[in-house]
Formats: sequence, C-alpha cells, structure tokens
Amino acid sequence: MYTLFETPAWFAGFDLALDTIAFLITLVISSYSFKLFKLNENRKFGYFSLAFALMSLAFLFKLVTYGIVYSSASQVVAATTIEAVTGMGGVNLSLRNLLYRTGFFVQMAATLGSLLLLFLISQTSRDRLTKFYEVSQIGLFSYFVILLSIVSTFKYTVFYLTSFVLLSLIVLNYYKNYLTKKSANSLRVFVAFICLMIAQFFFIFVFAANWFYFVAEIFTLIGFAIIAAVYMQVSRIQGRSKNQPKIFEVKV
Repeated sequence: MYTLFETPAWFAGFDLALDTIAFLITLVISSYSFKLFKLNENRKFGYFSLAFALMSLAFLFKLVTYGIVYSSASQVVAATTIEAVTGMGGVNLSLRNLLYRTGFFVQMAATLGSLLLLFLISQTSRDRLTKFYEVSQIGLFSYFVILLSIVSTFKYTVFYLTSFVLLSLIVLNYYKNYLTKKSANSLRVFVAFICLMIAQFFFIFVFAANWFYFVAEIFTLIGFAIIAAVYMQVSRIQGRSKNQPKIFEVKV
C-alpha cells in the first residue's frame, strides 16, 4: 500500500485524534470568518474564511486517507467500494495506490492554497484582483500549487519544504506586524505561525526519525489553537464595531 512515510506505530490513530481537533478548529474559524464577511462585506474576512476552509478540506482528506491506511477493515471497505463503483473485480494494487495518491494530492493542494492565501493576508493591504496582471499572477500561483502537489505525492519532502518556505514568509510578515503593533495579540499570532513553521520543519525530516512526526503534529495543534483563540477574541470585538481587525492585514 502506498504511504507518504512510515508513521510511528505507537502514534497511529492518536495523530488522527489531533488532526480531528485541528480540523474542527479550522472549520470554526472559517465559518466565523464567513459570518463576519456577510455582516461587514469586508473582503479580508472572505479570504480568511476561504483560507481556513481549504485547510479544513486538507485535514478532512488526511483523516480519510490515513484512516484507511491505518485500518485493515477500512482497506477492505475501500476496495469493495472501488470494485462496486468501477465494476472491476479484484482491484489491483496500482489502482488503490492511485486513489491514495489522489487523497494525498487533495490534502497537499488544499494546504498549499491555504498557506498562499494566508501569505497574502499577512501583507499590507493593496488593491488586488482589480487589474489583469494581478489576476494572472493568481492563476500562475494556482498552477504551481497544483504542480508541486502532484510532485509531492511521489516525494513528500517537496510538499513540506514548500509549506515551510511559505510559513517562513508568513512568520516574517507577522514579525514585522508585531514590531509595529507591539500588542499581546500580534505576539500570539507571530508565535502561532512559528509553531506551524516548526511543525513543517520536523515533517521534512521524518525520513530520518519517524518520531519527528509526533513532534510535528503537536506543534501543528498548538499553532492552530493559538490562532483560534486570538482570532475569535479579536473578531468578536471587531464584529461589534464593524471595523477591520488590524492584527490580520490583508493583501487583496
């Protein structure tokens, strides 16, 4: 069976519990951002909602794919379902692997798309999507996200290295934001993305020691938990006043 890498046997299943929590966090943030977008008609909230919706999609596909990989019973159910849909008896291993690769591809493409949006959100506001060349750049970015995701299903380090680079740029932007604001919330956001960046660093080197996967999962959950706490606090206050939260700058 195709897998990205060998996860620690003692951690198999527990990682899905952590990812379920992360999935719920990203889903709540996306939903709450969308409500604020409908209330304020502020594009920042719309892009933030889309970014975390993509992240939720990534976690959902990871939960499904890894759930099948970890469970023999799930593998039998998946094989039976494939045979029923395709009408092919005795589905071969290559077809199963293709489906697993598809699951990993969606996870990777959604994650990179989310990080790209978060990178744009973390920058100073400007008029985006109002000029043709700006729109063409979005198309180019989308192409590279898809291309990198396809390559990453064969070489997972490409995905985690790309995520690490994007998060490094996001961290840099929020560090500049912290130096400007000098507020507790801007510091928390900065720390949250540092945690996510550290997680990607450990994911890159899972091939060296599979327990790095455990460390990466813990840092991922911590990062999203901090973002959720800060965003809900700031958005609740700003939602009443209908002003844009200055802690989340948008480049749209």
